[in-house]
Amino acid sequence: MEVFYYVVFGALAAIVAGLELGKSGKDRVATTSAFNSFKNNYVLVYSLMMSGDWLQGPYVYYLYSQYGFDKGDIGRLFIAGFGSSMLFGTIVGSLADKQGRKRACITYCISYILSCITKHSPEYRVLMIGRILGGIATSLLFSAFESWLVAEHNKRGFDPQWLSITFSKAIFLGNGLIAIVSGLFANLLAENLGFGPVAPFDAAACFLAIGMAVIMSSWSENYGDPSDSKDLMAQFKVAAKAIASGML
Repeated sequence: MEVFYYVVFGALAAIVAGLELGKSGKDRVATTSAFNSFKNNYVLVYSLMMSGDWLQGPYVYYLYSQYGFDKGDIGRLFIAGFGSSMLFGTIVGSLADKQGRKRACITYCISYILSCITKHSPEYRVLMIGRILGGIATSLLFSAFESWLVAEHNKRGFDPQWLSITFSKAIFLGNGLIAIVSGLFANLLAENLGFGPVAPFDAAACFLAIGMAVIMSSWSENYGDPSDSKDLMAQFKVAAKAIASGML
């Protein structure tokens, strides 16, 4: 049933993204071969990263239940993941700007691969570590890649209007078609081929490893503007105040 929901959600996302893509199709502009190569490279990497994320979704709860944990234990695992993402998300942007967006994207791959590996263990503490790593990875997924794209697009001198082309392609594939295919592929591995609920996580790790190899071999590093650099603790305090005010 969870796989069904993922497929339906992915189908709806694909329809919405396709409609948005169709709108921009009327106003297509001429682009260069250098931009098209850059765009296709990013879309490939983003699709691989998203497939690594989408493959895991339908079987996280099911895997924990198969290990014999009750709803309370599973709930705490999920809270740890969301909490890790919330806390790390307040500083991930600053860290990526200072240490490099490419490094941040590679860190996403490593963190999520390690999180996938922990799914082979029925030990609660190991699974908790995996959830924390997964939360860190989620923060990086929805910040570092887009930051790298925007900075690299501008650094290479491409037309600013072309940026929307890359985003629309990435969203259509990564959050639309990939979501559908990943849900079906995860179900094929776990149910039809009988590899069990850990198989989708192994497949996710493989896709992430492939994506990391592409990043390491074809992406250049970029950083944030040093003039906008602020003390990390100061930024963390500002982020903590923003979170606290949003909860009131």
